[in-house]
Amino acid sequence: MPSIATDPTALPLSARLARRVRRWFGIDRERRWNTQYADGVWDRLHDLDELAHHSVLAGYAAFFKPDAALLDVGCGDGVFLTQLRDRYGSYVGLDFAEPIRRAQSRANERTHFAVADINEFTTDDRFDAIVFNETLYYLHDPLAGLRRYRRFLAPNGVLLISMHETPRNRALWEGIDAEYRVLDAVTLTNQRGTQWVTKALAGTTRCISPPSASPYQSRTDTAPHP
Repeated sequence: MPSIATDPTALPLSARLARRVRRWFGIDRERRWNTQYADGVWDRLHDLDELAHHSVLAGYAAFFKPDAALLDVGCGDGVFLTQLRDRYGSYVGLDFAEPIRRAQSRANERTHFAVADINEFTTDDRFDAIVFNETLYYLHDPLAGLRRYRRFLAPNGVLLISMHETPRNRALWEGIDAEYRVLDAVTLTNQRGTQWVTKALAGTTRCISPPSASPYQSRTDTAPHP
């Protein structure tokens, strides 16, 4: 089993107090997401409209880190796992209770799911690839959170990120690009006009080399995208 723990100090005191107040009034994000998953609101993440960005991230994982130990941050009910098609060594998915309950039918000896607040998750394990598939912008401080998760990477590990196109996410990419080496990047647009930017990043700030066969040498509580 993977090593799963909580680090409350990962959130600043003000954020922890604000979360306690929201929970007291029954308006916390965790409760809302659990309800939405139970009601099937996020079943659409398995639709054709969403396939492209899942597939690019899965392709990056297979290309840069075949047979990897993968950490999927904010895994939902396992939508990204579906696109991996067993091309991984081990997998850990993190999310709130209801999506994890729905994902558990996919668990096996090398596939594990854990209930965790991604802002406070910590572990002694190390991963070859860490995936933020439309979840990075949900961290309280995305850039600081990405630096914290980088500590969970094995040597020469990679960060795989997808974010739909908004002015706020574009600014976040600028911060990420200033700090990390981009191994590859793809912009995708589906038939509805929704656009995503997906990137593979070196886990060390600004250098690892991709595999020898490679041709390639920077939060809101609303729905991820329309």
